[in-house]
Amino acid sequence: MLLSLSDFLILPFYLLIIYQIAKRFQQNRIRENPVYEYYISGLFAKIGGGIFLVLIYTLYYKGGDTTAYFESALILDKLRQINFSGYLEIMSNNLNRETYSYFNSSTAWPQYFFDKQSFTVVRAANIINFVGLDSYMLTTVVLAALTYNGIWRLFLLFTELYPQYTKQLTYSILYVPSVLFWGSGILKDTLTLMGACWFTFSFYMVFIKRDKIGINAMLMVLSALLILQMKPYIFIALVPGSLIWYSFDQITAISNPIIKFLVAPIIIVTVLGIGSLGLSSLSGSLGQYSSIDKIVDKAVITQKDMKMEYNKGNSFDIGEFDGSFGSLARKFPVATFAGLFFPQLWQVRNPVMLLAAIENTVLVLVTLFLLLRVGLGRVYTLIKDQPLLVSSVVFSIFFAFGVGLSTSNFGALVRYKIPAVPFYASAILIIYQLNKSGELKEKGKQ
Repeated sequence: MLLSLSDFLILPFYLLIIYQIAKRFQQNRIRENPVYEYYISGLFAKIGGGIFLVLIYTLYYKGGDTTAYFESALILDKLRQINFSGYLEIMSNNLNRETYSYFNSSTAWPQYFFDKQSFTVVRAANIINFVGLDSYMLTTVVLAALTYNGIWRLFLLFTELYPQYTKQLTYSILYVPSVLFWGSGILKDTLTLMGACWFTFSFYMVFIKRDKIGINAMLMVLSALLILQMKPYIFIALVPGSLIWYSFDQITAISNPIIKFLVAPIIIVTVLGIGSLGLSSLSGSLGQYSSIDKIVDKAVITQKDMKMEYNKGNSFDIGEFDGSFGSLARKFPVATFAGLFFPQLWQVRNPVMLLAAIENTVLVLVTLFLLLRVGLGRVYTLIKDQPLLVSSVVFSIFFAFGVGLSTSNFGALVRYKIPAVPFYASAILIIYQLNKSGELKEKGKQ
């Protein structure tokens, strides 16, 4: 039984301990950085998302991949008790038929064993479960608390560059419902979201701010490895945005407009070329994402699979595509829109989808406002000297296109898209605020 009375009896003590640790952490930093005022509220919003996910998966869905990850973690713990050396082999990611034979009827057999990406979650859950006391609820709460510092780093990054919009950014980063729900449970999405946020923050510290380069370079590499271990396509989407961020940062530092105009193309081409070589050197780690052809082939196969009969009723269709450049170009608008804004209210099939649909409706309305009322020209003027905003939009669009192209199942889509949500929501929020501030200044001059 995954949920019992003891979970609810022990839970308040865990929450109190977490609160005390967080309070001390907050007090040590709030004098240097006032945005830590929001640290505890953001933390408990994330923990609340994890608790809500536990309740939904145990009481409404009656199980799913998050519960299977946890149950497999318990099986792994049983192996530890009877075959510690075998347990260590598996925890070191040595997954093959020989190590699988270590399991038997007394331990039961874990799921996802031959899927290294998914079994990474099992291994992580097994470690955290030592603190979670074999409780699905408590292990989820601890995982949510531990991974919170990823999304918090992204919040620190945006508020450092846009301190005037700190309160607004809490809603686009810390309190986004879909991110809180899907990014707080025992899922790949929780760990990869943390990795994407840490990577972005560390990239900024190393290449833009150039502060504490050693520790941040190490954290950037570890974050990249975490993402590559589970969802390499997130890393592939992060790279172009990061490189453009660095390029634009270098370009905006040039004060002379003529030199800027002449040098800008050289900087962009050079940086993107280096990035392309870097991705090529990682082809072994990228696996089926190691080339454009492989990525497109996988997207075609995945999309067709998602539209099979067993996925009917919870799917959408962007139309057929064959992997050719022309086919992909034609699908770019609809796939990107789906990746960013689906499901919408008319596509809702269950209560969880309703929350995502309301959130997406808000994003669509703000985006339409910017495009129709503000205009593309004005948006370009507002962000051309804002490298982080350009990077966030590029990452979000790359990521949304890939997810929308390869996913036609709403249940998968609302989870897969969450790494892009805080980046995109924050970017459009700041663009909206910058435009609003500009309009107020113009009125003040009249």
